[in-house]
Amino acid sequence: MGDSTRTTNLSLWRMDNKVAHQYPETNITEEYTLVRNKFIKPVRYFDGHKRAIEYQPGETIHGKKETDFSYRYQLVSDTFLDSMTLVSSTGSGCEKTETYELKNSAGSFALTWLVHQQLIASFEVESGKTHRTWTLTSTNYNADVNSFFAKRADYQATDYADIGDDHTDPFLTKMVTQGFIEAGASGFYNDKGHALEGEHSH
Repeated sequence: MGDSTRTTNLSLWRMDNKVAHQYPETNITEEYTLVRNKFIKPVRYFDGHKRAIEYQPGETIHGKKETDFSYRYQLVSDTFLDSMTLVSSTGSGCEKTETYELKNSAGSFALTWLVHQQLIASFEVESGKTHRTWTLTSTNYNADVNSFFAKRADYQATDYADIGDDHTDPFLTKMVTQGFIEAGASGFYNDKGHALEGEHSH
């Protein structure tokens, strides 16, 4: 059978209490806004169609509720980071990098963490016969994040609760049929080290 290797690109956009996960291959962007420092409001943008599906803050979708903003903002949650063992630390200030490891029933994890930026430099996971690696390829501190978020705010939006009411919208009908209308789960690991629901490919 041979080893199968798949590469996926993810662009992480941050602005104040918002974070967006942009997937160029699927033309989908998932945005998470922290509301009143407590609730998370997810929005799924279909960039190719300039359409959006909005979910209410704290809404349970397909049995799941967004509760950990750090998971979306950093791609690994603070709780998961706290469960790992600090192996080494190099640099200081903005250049500080920490290396962590964890082994548990879910697998073995190795993380290189950019402390000041709250970013993964690299993350390796081995679980059974599966080996996954995430690598930070570039950072751009001059990117126009305002226009990135503003452009998507102008998309035609539909509330998730209203999707079933409109049978005349071909876009919604197609997306429901293809299973795209669901809560995104694209972060890497939750607080228990469980994984990658957003890894399924469409």
